[in-house]
Amino acid sequence: GLEKTRMYAKDASFDDELAKAYGIAWVEDLFASADEDSRYTTDVEAFLGAQQEWMSNHLPKRGVIVEADTWGRAKLPPKAERVYGKPGKSGHTAMFVDREGKVQTVHYRMPEPKTAKGKGGPAGGAAGDDGIAASKPRPDVTRRGIEMVGDFRTDALHEALARAPIEDDTLLALLVLAFAGRNISIASGASSDVYGYARMDRHAARLVGHEGKLEFDRETLQQAARGVLIEVLSCRENRTDSGIAARLAGDAIGADGFLPNMGTDEFLSCLSRAALEGSCKDTPILPRQKVKDTRAALVEHFKQERFVHPSALFAPDATKLASWLVKHEAGEDDDLDEGSGGPDATEPAEAPDDEAYGVAAE
Repeated sequence: GLEKTRMYAKDASFDDELAKAYGIAWVEDLFASADEDSRYTTDVEAFLGAQQEWMSNHLPKRGVIVEADTWGRAKLPPKAERVYGKPGKSGHTAMFVDREGKVQTVHYRMPEPKTAKGKGGPAGGAAGDDGIAASKPRPDVTRRGIEMVGDFRTDALHEALARAPIEDDTLLALLVLAFAGRNISIASGASSDVYGYARMDRHAARLVGHEGKLEFDRETLQQAARGVLIEVLSCRENRTDSGIAARLAGDAIGADGFLPNMGTDEFLSCLSRAALEGSCKDTPILPRQKVKDTRAALVEHFKQERFVHPSALFAPDATKLASWLVKHEAGEDDDLDEGSGGPDATEPAEAPDDEAYGVAAE
């Protein structure tokens, strides 16, 4: 809980009018530096009440006010998935007061309702006969870090698809890659599958005139193609993951350049000691005895420079790429024979390594 006895004006989101309404009288800290706002109040309850009212008055659409947990982070609704990149149109916003008394905002998404699956799965679900899990080495990046990378990649890919220069031939190739993504299903004339991806209609409609003929200019065609690619390609660590198709697309158009600065405490705390110390390379930072000290030094350093962890780059792993190419080098006859396989015939989603769920160095 919040145990501070002094709440500072510089941390207040509310204005003087609201402060007056709550009877807050600011006191100057005579020992503070003259060039900073050192005003404070010891009326913690009034300060927090004013912060709460400010949040209520500035709550966005799909926004909620939540409490902070014991770690000072937002206590999100059950099953909520934190969004570390840019929030989508259907995203939600949570506002809360942290342990310092500051108003913080985080974004999250809620899972879509699950549909009932048919029978046929393996019964029981036992992990093994002896129930003893083998000890595994600590992962370089935790599962939460991997999810953050997925969000960063997706936002960077969408930015690149919307703004980066793309050659015509490349754009068409990307379109083919997009529809090879494992996060969509396509109703094909060569298949008995009747399920399609309906949202594509709104992009196609832009290219059709009132007479039912294709009618568009070059700019509209480009915008429609980019819109389709943004709609389809995803690197998120959930069911929307397009797999290697999105990684290849991002690498082809230089989406690495749109990745955000990952030299933040939030992401660096997801790295193991070895990975964190490896991030000191090409910087003047030397590994400290304590991991948190190394992390703090890197965070301070990367305030001035952009840092992208190698695991976030779009270029796919060479071994996985070779395996994917070999797997899908089918002849024309094979394509026709297997074309009616439906969604289940596509490559299955890659199950994340168990070790990715480990805990990073504290």
